[in-house]
Amino acid sequence: SIEHFLSIQGASLDTKNSEIYQPIKTGKRLLTYKRFGGRLNNQLFQFITALQHAKVLKRTLVVPDEVREVDWTGMFDTAYGIWDIDRLNAAYDIDWKSGLSQDFQMSIPEECVLTPVEGRKLLNGGPQLWEEWDSRCPDVIDLAGNTGLLFCKQQHQFCGDSEAQLEAYQIYSHFSLSPSLLQHIPSKKEEFKGKGYDELAIHSRRAGEGMYDWEMCVKGNTRTCKGHVKANGYCDTRTMKGNCAIWLDIDYQIKSRKYLKKNQADYRFVLASDGTHDWSIDFDGQFIVANNTDWLLDLEKTINGEITNGKS
Repeated sequence: SIEHFLSIQGASLDTKNSEIYQPIKTGKRLLTYKRFGGRLNNQLFQFITALQHAKVLKRTLVVPDEVREVDWTGMFDTAYGIWDIDRLNAAYDIDWKSGLSQDFQMSIPEECVLTPVEGRKLLNGGPQLWEEWDSRCPDVIDLAGNTGLLFCKQQHQFCGDSEAQLEAYQIYSHFSLSPSLLQHIPSKKEEFKGKGYDELAIHSRRAGEGMYDWEMCVKGNTRTCKGHVKANGYCDTRTMKGNCAIWLDIDYQIKSRKYLKKNQADYRFVLASDGTHDWSIDFDGQFIVANNTDWLLDLEKTINGEITNGKS
């Protein structure tokens, strides 16, 4: 039993897994994953999941190459000034180079590429299971992930005990958009400062993101619904089609209660829109639309300057 194991170790029942698990420093002790694709939110969730596993398992995260267009996050392209990841690199053991090599991917033993079932069990298994994987794969563990995102219990929930899940959430505080990009956010501009637009950002969602693909929308909304709603009868196909046919209410999109307003007329928000719906119908004068034109023009100026100075 776990009580017997802890008594042997001379530890109390409150001892954290990070204290119990002290792996022998053999092998390269790397961890990587295969990219799932999708848009930026999915990419970041997969990156943070992998880094969480690397932190808990006391391994170095090897970030895989961005091969397809849907893999692109901008994290490798530091010259573009999209992300500020200095604090991330200072806090975590991350290898940004090895994953760019095809030889590295080809060198991973097949038995060290986790199946979806093995992936969901890994952090939940605790130190004893981690030691088994250390013995089996001392050099590298591949979380895979090309078959889908790694959720535990419900959609977008990280795996592991409370300590492990907290590790995942702490990662978010170690990286942010770069100052050169943040200066172009609409809510930072003088005419909008102090008017509440910096509290909330909304991403417009509709069936197929502007395309009316019922199957895509219904399946995605059903998974999300079942991940957040425990009562039966709310995630049926008819209801999900309703969500796909009309714009999702802002209250539905907001996941943090502190940003909820008593009246929809009180909302002020920045809108990232795919352009398939006129938000002015319901929220006239309550939002400003995110526009990356200024940032792109500034980036073009920076790149042209580097080319002129012979730096690129």
